[in-house]
Amino acid sequence: MSIVLKENDWAEKMIQSKSLGKKPSETLRRIARYYIDNGYEKKKEVRHKLDIFLLQCDPLASLPKWDAALEYAVTSAFKYEAVDIDKLDITENELKLIESLDGVQLERLAFTLLCLAKYWYAVSPETDYWVNNKDNEIMALANINTSIKRQCLLYGVLKDAGLLRFSKRIDNTNVRVCFVDESSPVALSVSDFRNLGYQYMKYKYRKHKRNPYFECENCGITVKYTDPEKGRKQKFCKACATEIAVQQRVNYIMRRKNLDV
Repeated sequence: MSIVLKENDWAEKMIQSKSLGKKPSETLRRIARYYIDNGYEKKKEVRHKLDIFLLQCDPLASLPKWDAALEYAVTSAFKYEAVDIDKLDITENELKLIESLDGVQLERLAFTLLCLAKYWYAVSPETDYWVNNKDNEIMALANINTSIKRQCLLYGVLKDAGLLRFSKRIDNTNVRVCFVDESSPVALSVSDFRNLGYQYMKYKYRKHKRNPYFECENCGITVKYTDPEKGRKQKFCKACATEIAVQQRVNYIMRRKNLDV
């Protein structure tokens, strides 16, 4: 499941943009919860609003074909409160411990697992810093692209260092993060769960004159400079740069048409 810290704010943006996003089932559940939190108390009312939203996203969508997904979204939305977290704080001691690890991939993975552990604890303290995300999700968040064998090795090193604890159940891949330390000052706050690995690297290189990582001025995602040695600094991530270029081209064509008229 994708991590969103302020689900109702996110849902409002999706409604405004009329977008189902990359994971429609998650979007529909969050939209349904948004409507519940905005005064729609009956399931029938929420389902009606969700039907309208779906048709706004795709006027050709078949409601009967989407019925099961819509009903599941509504039912789930009534079971769970919307997540509403401003930020998650990472302390100096936690970051010093991570920076002491031998290898950038280890550091990225440890930082990502720490962020996830704090997220799940904030959502539900009963989790006690256990992380139940799938391994492929964790690696994607950590910006690590490596073999399954290498992934297992990374987890093993963190376990041997006493930073993780594995579940005793053979069929359970959950891990508990054991190095949460709230006793020192806050060094870094996380409010965006995209590219956590790059966010860590941006912090790691914070004192370098040419930090190879930056935040996109349009969408806020942390990415790596395409060419950090260039004199003119990159302002946008690749996706936003493409979108902005297309929009500028459209605006130029429209202006030319108006001039010709």
